[in-house]
Amino acid sequence: MSDTGAWQDAGLYDPDAPGAADRVALLEHLVAEGATVDDMVEANRLGRLPALAGHLARRGRGPFHSPAELAAAGVAHLDTFAKVWQAAGLPAVPPDERDLNEQDVQAIRSFESAVDLFGEDALLQFTRAVGAGLASIADASMAIFGLTVSDSLLEGGASELEYARALENGSRLIVDVVPQVMEALLGHHIDRAVDRYVAGGGDDVGAQLAYLAVGFLDLVESTPMIQELQPVEIAAAIAAFEQRATEVVAVHGGRVVKTIGDEVMFVATTAADAAEIALALEEFAAGHTALRGLRGGLAWGALVRGYGDYYGPVVNIAARAVKEARPGEVLAELELVGQVQAVTALRVGVPREYELRGFVEPVVLWPIERPGP
Repeated sequence: MSDTGAWQDAGLYDPDAPGAADRVALLEHLVAEGATVDDMVEANRLGRLPALAGHLARRGRGPFHSPAELAAAGVAHLDTFAKVWQAAGLPAVPPDERDLNEQDVQAIRSFESAVDLFGEDALLQFTRAVGAGLASIADASMAIFGLTVSDSLLEGGASELEYARALENGSRLIVDVVPQVMEALLGHHIDRAVDRYVAGGGDDVGAQLAYLAVGFLDLVESTPMIQELQPVEIAAAIAAFEQRATEVVAVHGGRVVKTIGDEVMFVATTAADAAEIALALEEFAAGHTALRGLRGGLAWGALVRGYGDYYGPVVNIAARAVKEARPGEVLAELELVGQVQAVTALRVGVPREYELRGFVEPVVLWPIERPGP
């Protein structure tokens, strides 16, 4: 039921404003979905009133709890809740604010029950890795909505209610479908992680070390490209490179560890696979109409295993080598080169000596190429 008087008093509705009827329709819809006047006032203050429909679809109808209530019920101490939320990369929830739904409660219960098995410090590190991954998924969901739905709605002059319904439907799709997809894919990714663990030495070297190949691939002349191309062209070119990198690395049994701007870090279980990955992506970049080429740095050895990342001197060699490589060139250190020469027909060029940042002694690097005619 409409309460136009209260909405008018709250600054949500002006009967004389253009689109007043559309605003009433939006407010009625938000109330039907569980919004309070306070919810709508705050969203309106932020200029996000239609977006409130998406928020309501994501958080559900309640009941909602505060951290203080959960602590009083024995679910988790306030400091434990704060640690988990911060480790996940989320802003703190005030102790008395009722913003936690039943899924949040179950997540906190799961953390508490897992502490006995893994220990709090290890579990918080794991939570950081999960939070970082989920933040990327959330950003990707906003990107796909903006590129495929939001722009067309704005160009078509959609009403506030139409925009709100689109956000609501998109949010329900994410809430209902994405977790199912994640659950299905997670088991496969764990299997591949086990494969990399075993290939990297497994229990023989311990959980903190892995003998793997590591590579860094860097798009060259990315700054001129950004200055000369339109934003949509830049986004398409970078997306094409990242998609191809994910495909090529997966084909060779490796893993894209992270992307850092226009640079990709990956690991592979063999030196030959790492070389093939780097050369295949160099060829892709060289043949792309918008990209200006690629350079790479590869190394092999004991990597220090983190929670979803890798560290140590071997990683540093590869990260420094990519900066020394010429456009279109892939440089590798001795250990990786020796393995590549032993099992592939790839050509190793003339070595060069480099003063790499962080290394006392000069490091010798070899260019790796496909054999010529």
